[in-house]
Amino acid sequence: MRLQGRIIEWNDERGFGFVVQNGASARTFLHVSAFRKKVDRPLLGSLITYEIQQDEKGRPRATTAELVGTKTSRKSSAGGFLSAIVGLALLLVLGYVGHVRLSNPDSTISASAYKIVSARDALTSQPQFQCTPEKNSCSKMASCAEALFHQEQCNVPDMDGDGDGIPCEQQWCK
Repeated sequence: MRLQGRIIEWNDERGFGFVVQNGASARTFLHVSAFRKKVDRPLLGSLITYEIQQDEKGRPRATTAELVGTKTSRKSSAGGFLSAIVGLALLLVLGYVGHVRLSNPDSTISASAYKIVSARDALTSQPQFQCTPEKNSCSKMASCAEALFHQEQCNVPDMDGDGDGIPCEQQWCK
């Protein structure tokens, strides 16, 4: 039979304490290994459900214990913090994807990534580009790789109209 009670004493270093059944006064031994699910550290006053079995000396011992609610130590809050960080990172990525999609609805993230990777590959295979003052707009470029070179190496402004990192999308980097 499952009982419900509160933890009235807990020794964190040794991993055990005592529980008192609701409406009773007798203490029952409770070891951390009695919990069905991994528990960081129950706090005093934590409400639990459990069963009672006799140990080898005939004394009552709590078994198959489960916390009711979420009263555990601060150790478990680290997992909550990590979850919050992961959630925030996911939100930022989704926000960025949404921004790119709204600013250029005809482009996809994968297509944009492919364009930029292929243009960078072309830069390494065609190192003949040089920064010159006359190469100051997309109409003066001869390829996507050249536009990318001038955007990144020569600091030519206004070659990336939609702000996605890919220059001259209308003329060269389609």
